[in-house]
Amino acid sequence: MASEPKDQGSSLSRRQMIRAMGTASTAAAAGVLGAVPAASAQTKRPPVDNDISVAADGNYERAALRKDVIRVTAIQSSIHAADAKNPKPVMTKNLNLMLDLIDSANGFPGPQDLICFHEQPIMGWNPWTREEALKVAIEVPGEETEALGKKARQYGCYIAFGTYARDKDWPGHLLLNGVLIGPDGEVVAQHWKQHNVRLRPDWTMYTTSVYDVLDRFVETYGADAVLPVARTDIGNLSLLISPYDPDIHRALSIKGMEIGVRFSSGGFNATDSQSSSLFNQNYTITINQSLSPDQPGFPDYSGSGGTSIYGPFGKEVAMAKSIHEEFVAASIPIGDFRKRHKLPDIPMALVMPVYEKYRPALDPGLQLDHIPDTPQEAARYFNSKRNW
Repeated sequence: MASEPKDQGSSLSRRQMIRAMGTASTAAAAGVLGAVPAASAQTKRPPVDNDISVAADGNYERAALRKDVIRVTAIQSSIHAADAKNPKPVMTKNLNLMLDLIDSANGFPGPQDLICFHEQPIMGWNPWTREEALKVAIEVPGEETEALGKKARQYGCYIAFGTYARDKDWPGHLLLNGVLIGPDGEVVAQHWKQHNVRLRPDWTMYTTSVYDVLDRFVETYGADAVLPVARTDIGNLSLLISPYDPDIHRALSIKGMEIGVRFSSGGFNATDSQSSSLFNQNYTITINQSLSPDQPGFPDYSGSGGTSIYGPFGKEVAMAKSIHEEFVAASIPIGDFRKRHKLPDIPMALVMPVYEKYRPALDPGLQLDHIPDTPQEAARYFNSKRNW
């Protein structure tokens, strides 16, 4: 596996970062551990490097594969919201369900290389205030990842899931991250949600994405960590909670993402997932919740089902057959895929002048000095900051 980022370079402007992503830059050693903005990594983190790992020759950095064909199971499981006043009982129950399902997935179906859960299998979801959500958020690493790590070691597999997370280096910020645990039981990647798509004028996310604190994020972790790729021995993985953001998926594909692991909890569109594989010629695994009874304030259905695995050209590899709890499993011929795979061929001279001139509705960094406390306040706050 590749090494962690090297010595700190000068901070890039946002325009320089965009240009570097789209043109040839020196290939940096991104590595699995280099893509871990986690508390344990931060305490020992070397100075950051502002190189962005985009190859000039159409190739991309990768680790040697453990095998040519990997077994993947996406677990479409139920979602149960913890009580923010007393979260431990439900969170323990949810964690035990995950552990039981990992046993089952590695049982009769045979050994798995990658097991994926949905967006919030540990604490569930409710329209909590930020203060309440921080009470159910986990630390990474922490007792939950330790328990999951024991299962990863037991079966020699990777385990991926989404979660609310809190980090002592980002006090008050509620993170919504993808986490990858390796066969050694350790957290090998924690990828922040890159960008919150704000779809409603009266209700929006108050979680802190990379975009919301972009300059400080780059100063802390380096430019390459903005769009991270975990280069593992089962392939190059990115852990994604960024629906309806095709430019993010395209940029990650330019950096060598072979498998996009997308976490959802009722709010995704299957066409969005399929098109990512169609346009970027890689694999997309989207994990959604199953039918979930007894959710306070929500019907049992609440957007359940649709867990899927798509391959190059948007080909359906596996799809959930119901809205109920289900294993969606597939074999991915990652070795053969690498022999044929090419990075997206983009006419940069045509599109970059447009991207460089474009100004988005919201500028980055708006949660560096103010973090909204509720979805309603977040909507008011971001609406007041709009460029158009």
